[in-house]
Amino acid sequence: MLKAVRNTLSILILCFAVLFSSSTVVPVLKAGAADPYTTLSKATRKYNGVDYSSEYNPLYYYLNYPDLQAAFGADGNKLIEHYVTLGKAEKRVANRLLGNNSNAVVPTGKEDVAVIPIINNHDNGGMTESQEIQVRSIAKQIADGINQGAAAYIASKTASSSSSSSSKSSKKTTEVTVTEIEKVAYAAGVVKAYCDRGTYTTTGSVYRTAYGVFVAGEYSCAGATRALGLILDYLGIKWEHANINQWADQWCRVIVDGQEGYCDGIYGIAGYGKHTNEGGDSKNVVSYKDVREKFIVTK
Repeated sequence: MLKAVRNTLSILILCFAVLFSSSTVVPVLKAGAADPYTTLSKATRKYNGVDYSSEYNPLYYYLNYPDLQAAFGADGNKLIEHYVTLGKAEKRVANRLLGNNSNAVVPTGKEDVAVIPIINNHDNGGMTESQEIQVRSIAKQIADGINQGAAAYIASKTASSSSSSSSKSSKKTTEVTVTEIEKVAYAAGVVKAYCDRGTYTTTGSVYRTAYGVFVAGEYSCAGATRALGLILDYLGIKWEHANINQWADQWCRVIVDGQEGYCDGIYGIAGYGKHTNEGGDSKNVVSYKDVREKFIVTK
């Protein structure tokens, strides 16, 4: 496992190096505490000596019920105890993921609104459980790195602005921000870097998956979309897989900064409104090149 983490970090650092010039120093992303996907994949499925594996999956039980997430977190012992003593009688589902679809009505950036179906439990393209654990670890590291880079940028610019305005007390300081669309555009650029290092294909067992993009070096627009979607999950961005399971271009429809948007891991772009494939304005496209300075540490 430790070796896998080291390999993951090495790949991630290399991909950032592809994106940025040698004049910058890319922050090394440290592997943080295990998330629920990692923790609960190893959690017990036995209680009082009885094996409930045929009807109980700790990860599914956790994901299906927000009240259990709030009460027990990723404590596998508490979750199995709740299932056996209460959950079964309450007819709670623990052997599969429950669908959780809802619609969001958001501004398009023009005068109208868009209704976006937000699918919280996304199709993983056919990955095995072990593959999903591995790629979610990578996606979480990328998302954490984006958030850390944004926080460092804001802190640096705020300190600089405060220092320069201290001698000009009458001048107001401008608030420094990093928008969701900028984070999403940068995430799309990272996925593009992984794809650029791999081989485009529409054959085999992993080309449709995030595992193909992040680990196996095989990608398609379907795999790039799912890889980007995992990063969006950890960034807290709601998204929909456009043209899922179709022989057509695929990308992520998103809700960012309170309005409709999109991001595309094949091209490393994002934007407000609709994707250019749906008639969106190409002038609204935001590339990772436009925002990368907000997520890196310069000398």
